Amino acid sequence: MYYKAKKLALNNGRPFHLAAVLRRKGKVIKIGENTDKTHPRFQRTFDDGDSAANMHAEMNVLRFAQPGDVVEVMRFSKCNHELTMAKPCRHCMEHLRQSGISEVRYTNWEGDWETIIINP
Repeated sequence: MYYKAKKLALNNGRPFHLAAVLRRKGKVIKIGENTDKTHPRFQRTFDDGDSAANMHAEMNVLRFAQPGDVVEVMRFSKCNHELTMAKPCRHCMEHLRQSGISEVRYTNWEGDWETIIINP
């Protein structure tokens, strides 16, 4: 799963190489990456009125989520393709909460995994 997510992230044609994995009862349900595609559910408008039309990796997998699922987010650096900081943004965290995701795992600056329990 890790290698598939890494390949997907590094070949997404974007400057940010992120992948998210949706797990249900330990089984991988979906692997998603950042994309230029959008979904009406995830359209966002910033304080200055600007809007974003790209979909973060977390939101890409949320389309398939059910309450209680777990999301793992990983980012790969451009230069050495090692794991680095992938903590979800506040916008993604809000959608993760609203979707009933129970736990979010993400890689930190050192490439180690950290966990946030959202909906126990």
